[in-house]
Amino acid sequence: MDLRPNRGGFLRPFGTAWFIIEFLKGNGPEDSKRIAPDIGAPMTDIHFEYKSALHRAHARDATERDEEGRIR
Repeated sequence: MDLRPNRGGFLRPFGTAWFIIEFLKGNGPEDSKRIAPDIGAPMTDIHFEYKSALHRAHARDATERDEEGRIR
C-alpha cells in the first residue's frame, strides 16, 4: 500500500511555525483573531485558529481556481 499523496496532493498555503509565531506576536495572521502578546493564548486556541485559517485559505484558493476556470 502506497501512502504517498496522489499527484497534486495536499499543500499547506502557509507554514505552521510562521502562523504560530505571528499569532503569538499578536499580529492576527490570515484573518485570525488578535491576542495580547504579553498574555499569550492556550494551545487549544492556537490550534483552533490555525485550523480555521487553513480552512479559510483553502476555500479562498478553491474559489480563485473556480473563477480562473470560468474566465478561461
